[in-house]
Amino acid sequence: MRRSTIHTILALIMVACASAQAPVYKPLPAKKLLEYGWDVPQPEQLATAIRQMETRPFDGVIFRLRDYNHAFDTTPWPVAAIESQVVQLEAIDWRRFSDNFLTLYAANRDTMDWFDDTDWRVIEGNLRRTAEAARRGGCVGIMFDPEPYGPNPWLLSDAAPGREFPEVAAQVRRRGAQFINALQQEMPAIRLLSLYQLSVVAAMFETEDPARIDAQLARHHYGLLPAFLDGILDAIGPDAVLIDGNEPAYYYEDEAPFAEAYVSLAQRAARLVSPENRPTYRRQSQVGMAIYVDQVLGLRRPPQGFVAHFMTPQQRLAFLEHNVYWSLATADEYAWIYSERIDWWTGEFPQGAADAVAAARSKVTSGASLGFDLDTLVWAAKQQMEAELVARVEQRSAVIRRRDPSTPVPAIDGMLDEPVWTSSTELASFQVPAARSDTLQ
Repeated sequence: MRRSTIHTILALIMVACASAQAPVYKPLPAKKLLEYGWDVPQPEQLATAIRQMETRPFDGVIFRLRDYNHAFDTTPWPVAAIESQVVQLEAIDWRRFSDNFLTLYAANRDTMDWFDDTDWRVIEGNLRRTAEAARRGGCVGIMFDPEPYGPNPWLLSDAAPGREFPEVAAQVRRRGAQFINALQQEMPAIRLLSLYQLSVVAAMFETEDPARIDAQLARHHYGLLPAFLDGILDAIGPDAVLIDGNEPAYYYEDEAPFAEAYVSLAQRAARLVSPENRPTYRRQSQVGMAIYVDQVLGLRRPPQGFVAHFMTPQQRLAFLEHNVYWSLATADEYAWIYSERIDWWTGEFPQGAADAVAAARSKVTSGASLGFDLDTLVWAAKQQMEAELVARVEQRSAVIRRRDPSTPVPAIDGMLDEPVWTSSTELASFQVPAARSDTLQ
């Protein structure tokens, strides 16, 4: 056999072997933008306003059931009251919105006890009803807001006073497994979008010592949340997906923090996950991103306290387009847009806002670059912000006399009757900070 023929055969064998061993990758999911905010609708509003809302530049909405949306309620929810709302959801003709989420809040109004099995039997029943409503209502998943509106279930000293952190964390982990099990009984392929998961404790990602991490978590406002996530990972089914919505992205002002956050949550965050759950975390979790409309459009109060106030209306729209673009570009699949003082459902939003969002989405979908950056714009706005702040501050000065060496050193006892005090320069009262004074008017 000729040498060239042998080489050809060997090459074909090598290609065949390489092809046989090559991994098969699923296609990347399309990027999707969700709407959420103070305008969050209930089923009856969804039913009446969905046609108009589907003209907005989103891929889905986050909504809630009326009255029954607190994940840790320890009172059984009435089946009839929920069923009437589910019937309304079933009647909705979803057309363009493909990815919709039903809301659960971590509000702990009933002061749930992590160690009370009776509490948790009720909670599991309510969670199953929520997931059933989401499934029948055409949702792809549940949005979970971990923020404690009231008693804090994630802070050790509030949630289990007198108990040690390892004991409570282990119990919260068990409840996390029950939480996801109840939801995925009705939705095996559930997408659980948390407005934030480990992103809320990102400062600990660089800590390598597990004992030091536990010591920090024992004092942290969200110290028990990683244990809850660990429990979810213990029991999550193969088709379910966890999404960290990375709420801290509200405050990003250039593209770098978006990329840094992605790497941090996709890789370094695993340090706060138990070793046995890290493969599951990497396989079944996604990084999401957030856009805070009020922050970028200068709608927060007091306005002088935020950089967007010092931009023109057109510059604010560029700020919005920038953050939508980079949120979608760096998210695995989902970005969500949050607003307080506008209403996407009624059309009460600044002129040009919908166009800015649509432009960002179009560029990401087509693979186009954003075409601009914010560095110069943000820098100029911050300079103006600082100059205005300085102008509002009353400038004071004082000449302080040195203590005469012959004068005895005073005792630090709260009494001002010694010679060194009575002869000292008296200063004026402290001022209220300029930015704070706006909120006191």
